[in-house]
Amino acid sequence: MYVCVCYGVTDKQIKQAVEQGAMDLKSLQAQLNVGKQCGKCVRDTLEMIAATKDMIPNYYEVA
Repeated sequence: MYVCVCYGVTDKQIKQAVEQGAMDLKSLQAQLNVGKQCGKCVRDTLEMIAATKDMIPNYYEVA
């Protein structure tokens, strides 16, 4: 699904970038240009960042 129509950025691209270390909007903007044109995709992008972060295991948490 396209999240950023202005630059043709998909949800899969955003998830992959977050999994590879882009943990905030500024990092994603530098990599994918998401949210740099009209800004309508920023809210969805932030939600996807949060959801993807929640799925990445944190090995430093105490069990």
